[in-house]
Amino acid sequence: MQAKVNTFCISQRRPLWLTVRFIKYTYTQSVFFSPANNLKGSSALIVIYENGLTSKKMQYIASQSIHPATVFLNQNEITKRHCKIRWFNQTSEIKRCGHGTLAAANFLIDHFGYCPKAFISTSYERFTIKEKKQRAQLLLKSIEPQKSKLAKDELQNVFSLAIKAAYSTGDKNGYTVVLFINKEFNKEFNKGFNKGFYKNPDEKQDLKNLYIDFKALSKAHKNAVITLNIQNINEKTAIVQFRYFAPQFGVNEDSATGSALSVIAPLLFRLYGLNKAKLIQQSNNGALLNYEFNNAKVLIY
Repeated sequence: MQAKVNTFCISQRRPLWLTVRFIKYTYTQSVFFSPANNLKGSSALIVIYENGLTSKKMQYIASQSIHPATVFLNQNEITKRHCKIRWFNQTSEIKRCGHGTLAAANFLIDHFGYCPKAFISTSYERFTIKEKKQRAQLLLKSIEPQKSKLAKDELQNVFSLAIKAAYSTGDKNGYTVVLFINKEFNKEFNKGFNKGFYKNPDEKQDLKNLYIDFKALSKAHKNAVITLNIQNINEKTAIVQFRYFAPQFGVNEDSATGSALSVIAPLLFRLYGLNKAKLIQQSNNGALLNYEFNNAKVLIY
């Protein structure tokens, strides 16, 4: 079965990059959306290509896309057990992309009736795919963050809320998870911005009300930053809010970030004993992500 080519995601006119001879199919796929909760999730442009498409051409195609990620799959590999995968945003290649991988897997299942058992990134990381009721689930190895005073100090004046603790996977090109002191606002941040960010102290903390100094974040810290807000830690009905910021990598805020769960899940287990939860990503679009954490692996769906 041939995949339907969808070009309307880019513009009403046929984009010039579609004339590139090595492109076989293109399609757009959305993930992590929930109409019932008014959460739009995120989308990816999926490009199936033949041998000969260069990295430079891939970046050019991604630069013309309106989607947070453009995913490239080689036509000769999509029928194999393992398939190489590459992701790009508008300015650079992405090292890890959970939502783009799930989007690619669901596209292949929907339009070809099959999907590789795993996608392999350029750094040889394995993104394993499970199928349940003809929908893809992503299985990743967990990444254990460690409590970091250095990260906490570097980020102290970046957010409008006072930081309780920071947990980092490394000092460069990794992830840092930030927890805030409940309802305590960062006086230094508010003084610098002079915008009156203080809220009603009785108001329930919500990351939508969080303000970020993106310039300060870019200069102060080398990792992508995940902010967490724990709403409910009941093991059956756990709800956690988060946001994801990476201005250092060309993305001020990501709309839906599946790869972040490889860091969030082990931390929530260590701090609260949770091995599954409903995660609400409080970006402008909003996203709903579910996961299960077992044996140092995270199943995302």
